[in-house]
Amino acid sequence: MKLFFTLSTVLLLSASSPAPDQPYIQLTEMAAQSQKRIAVYFSGSDWCANCHQFKKKYLDQSAVQQTLQDHYVYYIADFPQRKKLSKEETAMNEALAEKLNPEGIFPLLVIADDQLNPLATIRNGIAFESALQTLNSNLKAK
Repeated sequence: MKLFFTLSTVLLLSASSPAPDQPYIQLTEMAAQSQKRIAVYFSGSDWCANCHQFKKKYLDQSAVQQTLQDHYVYYIADFPQRKKLSKEETAMNEALAEKLNPEGIFPLLVIADDQLNPLATIRNGIAFESALQTLNSNLKAK
């Protein structure tokens, strides 16, 4: 539930963003202020079967949820085909994809620093333990 609160906060902040070329600025500011890394999940929620599998296998697991909640500013960049997103959310998702997922890979979890420099990716098909290890090995030292 807290993951969705973070997402909602980022979306709310991005709706008032004065920089249309960088709608993700609030995401980077949140990460810098909280001294956390950023985790962006690229998904096609209403068309991508592999995204549903990825979510079940990795993101829905309590260890991953807890790690994302405690140590990351987590954002879901959704690219649905049937569901309509707000202009702000679409702009945010497209800007993040351009910066972190230019190849358009779905599903993909990208770990980035607070300037949105990619540090690691987690793709569908790797072992759960490897995915969790990637998340844990990229935590920001405080």
